[in-house]
Amino acid sequence: MPTEPSTERDRVFRFGPFELSEREGELRKSGVRIKLQEQPFRVLIELAANSGKLVSREDLRQKLWPVDTFVDFDVGLNSAIRKLRQALNDDADNPRYIETLAKRGYKFVAPVADSAAAPQPISNVSPAGASGSLPTDGTKSAASEEIQRTPQRWYWVLAACVLALVSYGALVAWRRANTPPPLATERQITANPREAPITAAVISPDGKYVAYSDTTGVYVRHIDTGETRPLPLPSGFDAIPTSWFPDGTHLLLSSEETLYGFGPPSKSGIPSLWKVSLLGGSPQRLVDNASGGAVSPDGSKIAFLRSDAMGSAEIWVMANDGSNLQHVAQAAVPEGSTRAGDTINRVFESVFLPEIAWSPDGKRLAFVKRFEAASPGPSEDKHSLETVELLGGQPKVLKTSTHLLNVVTWATDGRLLFGYRNDPASERVDTGIWSLRVNQESGEPEGKEVQLSTGAGRLCGLSVSRDGKRLLLWRENLSPTVFLTEIDAETHSLRRPRRLTLDENSNIVEDWTPDSQAVLFFSNRNGTYKIFRQGIDQVVPEVLVEGHGLFQPRVSPNGKEILYLAGNNSQTPAQPVSVMAVPLASGPSRVVLQMPSIETFQCLRNPSKLCLLSTTERVYSFDPEDGKLQPFYDLRAPSVFNWMASPDGEQVALVYYGSKHKITFLTLPNNGRREVELPESLGIGIDWMPDSRGVLLTSWSTNGAPVVIAVEPDGQHRVLLEGDRAVQYLFAIPSPDGRYAALQVVTRENNVLMVENF
Repeated sequence: MPTEPSTERDRVFRFGPFELSEREGELRKSGVRIKLQEQPFRVLIELAANSGKLVSREDLRQKLWPVDTFVDFDVGLNSAIRKLRQALNDDADNPRYIETLAKRGYKFVAPVADSAAAPQPISNVSPAGASGSLPTDGTKSAASEEIQRTPQRWYWVLAACVLALVSYGALVAWRRANTPPPLATERQITANPREAPITAAVISPDGKYVAYSDTTGVYVRHIDTGETRPLPLPSGFDAIPTSWFPDGTHLLLSSEETLYGFGPPSKSGIPSLWKVSLLGGSPQRLVDNASGGAVSPDGSKIAFLRSDAMGSAEIWVMANDGSNLQHVAQAAVPEGSTRAGDTINRVFESVFLPEIAWSPDGKRLAFVKRFEAASPGPSEDKHSLETVELLGGQPKVLKTSTHLLNVVTWATDGRLLFGYRNDPASERVDTGIWSLRVNQESGEPEGKEVQLSTGAGRLCGLSVSRDGKRLLLWRENLSPTVFLTEIDAETHSLRRPRRLTLDENSNIVEDWTPDSQAVLFFSNRNGTYKIFRQGIDQVVPEVLVEGHGLFQPRVSPNGKEILYLAGNNSQTPAQPVSVMAVPLASGPSRVVLQMPSIETFQCLRNPSKLCLLSTTERVYSFDPEDGKLQPFYDLRAPSVFNWMASPDGEQVALVYYGSKHKITFLTLPNNGRREVELPESLGIGIDWMPDSRGVLLTSWSTNGAPVVIAVEPDGQHRVLLEGDRAVQYLFAIPSPDGRYAALQVVTRENNVLMVENF
């Protein structure tokens, strides 16, 4: 008897940049084959085929692990899932493709396009009666009929070939249309060392020159030849270039700005815009209380930004000589928020406009709005990309995300170019350049966003030549690093620091172990923030707590546990933040307490059993054993920027907003209050000495060098350490035995790069 024809069906699943072919047994990413073993491949087929549905572990065992195989199923499945996540570059904590449902199974969460080829019959028998004998009734034999049908078969073979060619052409066209173009290459233009990082850079209208500034001055560099010359400016005139005038011989400069919170405060704190000629002559002041200036394409107008102490920001436009000022738009502080709160740790939410750009026709402005909130953890500010008509009106919001960067420029072909995080699932800040075509009349987007390039470090500036052929950018690579320094037993000064953490990722030190032999810090060196411990004589740290978004490790009052924060989310501040505890000698973590809007916390030392935490509303004390909260001493005060309680819990040191040179000490038992005035400008770090007799402050000297100062409540103070101007000291944390200090140092390596053919 003839057998039933069988069918082969090729299921092809497409998700993100991946294509999964069941018949070919291949997983490809953007056309490139990814090596995958058989069992993980079969698991992926099963998950993709049931996209959006729970696939239980038992279902996978029955379908993919036959009963006659001698395999540890749990180990095999876990290994397969792990290999799949590696192949897909997926994260179990923040899944984009495979979500684990605890004790139940897995769910494929990405959208999947499922296509299959038509089934092809495969026969296992010959046609009935296909012999060479002639019939006895005189009719034509089957063989002769087969010969007569031969021309018709060739016709169908030819038609099938034509159809295959057409289908192949359509497939090639579809792949070309749906395959992202290759990313452009970023070519480095400058090679500044860490001692002189780039602070701003803009390309000339003709694309031949870059005007840039670093910590030594302002320069103009020929991009192709590398010839560089300084821009002659008056002594003491510190400025950065923000835009070129269309004639290519004049620059717009902004002076007296503190960029990105790095470096000492400016002399006056009030920025101003200046016009200067490359041919010589003194700079011409155009307007005060203005920054981020951008010259219009025809050179007749200048758009700029203004801000106030409460965090509002405004867009203004003026004539190119500084006259005829016109208000365009304003970004106010969100309702219910304030920069200067009435409690010691209010959420200092504010809105800033860090960047603006002209449309090619000069009728519209694009800008980035930054929503900023004080947070102790590695959370990101939220940004929105918007456009507004020059005559005013309601801005058009194009995109809002915590992964946007505060950089934007508008190319002559209508594309808006902006910065976006390379991997939103990662807690690194590496960013790429993206484009979005925007209608200049309506301000509305046209088409989809397209990634143009990728790179290491934070994108800090974009500018494009008039012909749209060259795109200039500069990147900032901050390196928060932990240094160790010994405290001289006789002079109490700090000796020359030595570097402890040796990688270039963020390493934020928070505390010491009770024996003073190791520091505790959190770092994103493995992609997400985790808790680490590193001995003072070690070169490689050990991971204490794995996870995502973990920060602020602190030793408990009894010295037996490490407390830390987990779950901070700047996008959903109402989401509870957890105070966790893990044994110092290793072991599982436990939840101490949960509540929303925890901003920071610290622990006192024996004989006290308490830790302190601050929220957006008040300060509480709690016992890490039971997690019960109690109101702490009433620290309500306007505009408190930073605070720290002494290890014995009897004093509090605090700094107010606007107090550049003053620190206040509160004595809690008797409500005593003393203010200490310093010649140096205060930084952000306050840490008490172990004996509670005074604090270590990070600051800047009068010449702009970073310093560490010891300050006592009775007014005594002196500089213990002075560093190089190329670095910043964030804080200095003394060890429990008073012999060492862990110094948080930030360096940056910034340079200018260029993209062509984008």
